[in-house]
Amino acid sequence: MKRLRSWLGNLKLVQKMILFSTVAVAVLWMGTAVVFGCRVSWVYNEKMNVITEQTVKQTSNYVNTEFNNIINLVHYSAVAQDLQSVLPLEVNGNRRDYIQAQSIIVPMLTQLHVQNSYIDSTGMKLKDSWFYGDNYSMSYNVNDLMEEAKANPLIYWSNETVYNSGTGNNVLPVILRVPNNSFSSVNEAYMVININADKLAGYLEELEESLNCRLLIQDGDKVIIGGDVVPEGDESKYIVNYTPIEINGWTIACIMDRDVLYGDYYDTILWLVVLSAVLLILYCVVDVHIAKTVTEPLRILTHQAEQFENGDFSARSNISGNDEVGQLGKSFNSMCTQIEEYIEMLEEEKREIARIEEAKRKEEMRVLQAQINPHFIYNTLDSLYWFSLSDKREEIVRLVLNLSQMLKIGLSKGSDSIPVERELEHVKNYLEIEKIIFPDKFTYEINCQPEALHYRIVKVILQPLVENCIVHGFQNMDSQGKIRVQAEIQDENMVFRVEDNGCGFTFSEKQKKDAYNGYAMLNVQKRLELYYGDGAKTRIESSPYERTVVEISIALERMG
Repeated sequence: MKRLRSWLGNLKLVQKMILFSTVAVAVLWMGTAVVFGCRVSWVYNEKMNVITEQTVKQTSNYVNTEFNNIINLVHYSAVAQDLQSVLPLEVNGNRRDYIQAQSIIVPMLTQLHVQNSYIDSTGMKLKDSWFYGDNYSMSYNVNDLMEEAKANPLIYWSNETVYNSGTGNNVLPVILRVPNNSFSSVNEAYMVININADKLAGYLEELEESLNCRLLIQDGDKVIIGGDVVPEGDESKYIVNYTPIEINGWTIACIMDRDVLYGDYYDTILWLVVLSAVLLILYCVVDVHIAKTVTEPLRILTHQAEQFENGDFSARSNISGNDEVGQLGKSFNSMCTQIEEYIEMLEEEKREIARIEEAKRKEEMRVLQAQINPHFIYNTLDSLYWFSLSDKREEIVRLVLNLSQMLKIGLSKGSDSIPVERELEHVKNYLEIEKIIFPDKFTYEINCQPEALHYRIVKVILQPLVENCIVHGFQNMDSQGKIRVQAEIQDENMVFRVEDNGCGFTFSEKQKKDAYNGYAMLNVQKRLELYYGDGAKTRIESSPYERTVVEISIALERMG
C-alpha cells in the first residue's frame, strides 16, 4: 500500500486525473446498472397495478351484472299483471283473498329462486301478510329491515349479512317496493330477496386463489364480505385497488401483499444489488487511494485558506512535493505572510477610527438628547409647584403619571431607538401634560397606520416638534388650537406629520423662521442625520395665520 501511494504521489496532476477518470467510468457503469434496475422496478410495478386494476374491474362488472340481473328479474315479476291484480286484495282478514294472492305470489317467488342461482330465498309482504317462495320462511328479524327500507323510495340494500336458518346460508337481504297503480300507502307491498352471500364469497375466494390476493366487498369503510381490511400502519406492505359497484354504490377492494407479489422479482433484484455492492466496494477501495493523492493536498490547502479567511492569519500550508499542488502551497504561504502584515496594519487603523467615530456619535447623541429633557422637566415641575399651592390634587396625579411615563419611554433602558407605537405614546403623554397646564388652549389627535406601529425610530423625535406647536404656533392664542400628529407608510418611506393651526409664518419673517429653525428643530434634524444619514428628510410648510406642517420622511430600509 505504501509503494502504491509513493508511486501515485510522484505522478503529475494530469496523470492522476486520467487514472481517476478511468475508475470513475467504471463507477458510472455501476450507477447506470442501479438506475436501470430501479427503472425496471417502476415499470414492473406499474404493469402489476394495471393488471390488478383490470382484474378487480372485471370482478366488479361481474358482481354488478349479477346484481342487475336479480333486480331486473324481480322488477319484471313485480310489474307483471298477475301480481298487480292481487295487490288490492284484502289478504289480512279475508281468507279467500289470501288464498287467491298466495296462489299467484308463492309460485312467482319460487320461480325467482329457480331463475337465478344467487337468489337464496324470497319473500313478499302484502299489507301485514307474508308469503315465501318454496315455503321457506325467513329466520331473521325482517321487520327491522322493513323499517329501514321504508325510508328508501324504491330499493334498500342491507350492508350486513345475516344467517337464514331456513336455507342454512348467510344472506344479504335486498328489499324492493312493489309499485301499484293506486300509489296508496295502504296497498304498499315489498319483496325481500335474499342474495346468497356464501356463494358470492365462494366466487371471490376462487378469484383470490388465482390472483393470490384478498377481495372484499365494502360499503364505505364497512366490510360486507371478505376478511379484515389492511391493518393501520401496514399500508405500505400492501397494494390496494378499489372499484365501485355501480348499482348500489358498494366497492370491491383488492388487497395484494407486496412481498408475495414481488417475491421472485425481489430475489433477482437482491442478487443484482449484492453483486453491484461487491463490485462497488472494490472500485471504491481503489478509487479512495487514487483520489486521496489528488484531493488530500487540495483539501489541506482549502482548509488552510478557509482558516485564513476566517481570521486565522497564522495559517500555513505544509504540502510537500514538486507537482503543481506543491508549488501552489509554497505560493500560498508566501501570499499569506504578506497579506497578514497588511491586514494587521489595516485592522489597527480601522479599530482606531471606529473607536473615535463611536465615541463621537455617542457623545453627540447624549448631548443632543440632554438638550430636550431639562428644559421640559423644568416647566413641568414649575406647574406642579403651582398646582400644589392651589390644592389641585387630580391635576397633580395626572401630571405625575404622564411625566413618569414620558421619562420611562425617554430612557428606554438606554436604547437609542423605540417602536413607533412608543414614540407616539411619548408624544401623547407630553400633550396630556400640556393640556393639564393649559386646559382650554388646544385639542389634539394622533393617527397611525397599524402596519407602521412596530417599526423602530430614534426616540424623542416628535415631541420637540409638538412643543414648537404649543410654544410658538399658539403663542398668541388662548383657545381653539389644534394639533394633529400622523404616522403612515408611503412609497417605502415612513412619513411623520405634525400640523397645527397656529399663527404660521413666512420664511421672510426672520423671527418666526428662527423659531422653527431654533435649537429644537435643529436638534431633531441633527439626530436624524446622525442616525439615518441621507435616509431621512425634513420638510416645513407654513401659511401665515393658518397652519404650519412639519413632515419627516425616513426610508423604511433604514428603520429597524
